[in-house]
Amino acid sequence: MLAQGNYPERLKFPLIKPIYKSGDKFSASNFRPISPLPAFSEIFENVINKRLFDHLNNSAILDEHQFGFRSEVSTENASHILLNEILEGMNSKQMVGGIFCDLHKAFDCIN
Repeated sequence: MLAQGNYPERLKFPLIKPIYKSGDKFSASNFRPISPLPAFSEIFENVINKRLFDHLNNSAILDEHQFGFRSEVSTENASHILLNEILEGMNSKQMVGGIFCDLHKAFDCIN
């Protein structure tokens, strides 16, 4: 499949299941559709994921401050760097500001 770029048609059609989020159980907007894939598709996805991340890391494509979806780094690393930058700025008597965006419901607005 990797060499030829062909993925079996039978593995492309997951069963879509609605998962309840919160609120009124009779409102469709309170459910999130998920589509679990067959076990083989999950394994194949992990193989592709590993190869892709190996390529991105070995080629130094990802920025050193990319914290999401990477092993051995977390939001704690991002928080530490942010706090360190703020404190360095304040110690240097520089003006420090920040803009923060809450993406808590970001996936609820995607068609």
